[in-house]
Amino acid sequence: MSRTHLLVCRGPDCSSRGAHAVYTRFATEVHEAGLDDAVVQTQSGCVGPVCGAGPVVCCYPTGAWYVGVTPGDAPEIVGRDLARGEIVERLEATTREATG
Repeated sequence: MSRTHLLVCRGPDCSSRGAHAVYTRFATEVHEAGLDDAVVQTQSGCVGPVCGAGPVVCCYPTGAWYVGVTPGDAPEIVGRDLARGEIVERLEATTREATG
């Protein structure tokens, strides 16, 4: 089975914006979706380019950077990006930066 990777920023800014709750919700959603063996979930330090827009979540292999992620966004990201390889455009950093 191919593996996907989920990185949740736990740098100072993202942590102050609720990254712990986001990380915890992703763990629950990945498990409930039956994707424990397919998804590697990792906490990371600051991911840099989108610092200040957190919590930031990066998914691979799609390469999507999601910003302003809340615990309520986890089911959609798990179901679409991690399970089907579909980018959630409304949360993607480039989309949100372009539309303000």
